[in-house]
Amino acid sequence: MKTFLISAFVLSLSLNAGASISRIVCVPGYEPMRDEAVIEVIFNRAIDPLKPVIGSYNLGAVLKLHDKITGQTYTRSDVVLVPATSMDDVNLRGGAAGMVHIRVNPVLKNGAFMGRYTGDLFINDLDSRNYYNLTGTPLEPGIVCETR
Repeated sequence: MKTFLISAFVLSLSLNAGASISRIVCVPGYEPMRDEAVIEVIFNRAIDPLKPVIGSYNLGAVLKLHDKITGQTYTRSDVVLVPATSMDDVNLRGGAAGMVHIRVNPVLKNGAFMGRYTGDLFINDLDSRNYYNLTGTPLEPGIVCETR
């Protein structure tokens, strides 16, 4: 019995250790728009979804939005994400130069990360003339993401 408990503990540590992610891939949350765009957020370092900002308050990222209708890709390499409310918060929010606003929240079940994020994305970049409003409603998120 003691060996079983030790084995289970070691297994849980190894599963939690593999939970670090370096990017998430998203689609619009509104069902009819899911095939119209792919959003990719690439973090500047691997993060633990349950403790994303250990050691520094902000997290750099690259945002890529590929519009499948026009075939164009919008890229911002200066996105900065911070905890939504406090250093212990797993929800991240941020943006780039007032033109990009993003919020991503990990999907948790009983305190465990489920490999998915939900959130919102709003882009109003006047310099490149790009506008995307993927903000959610109380019934559905603006974007739905998976880790890769």
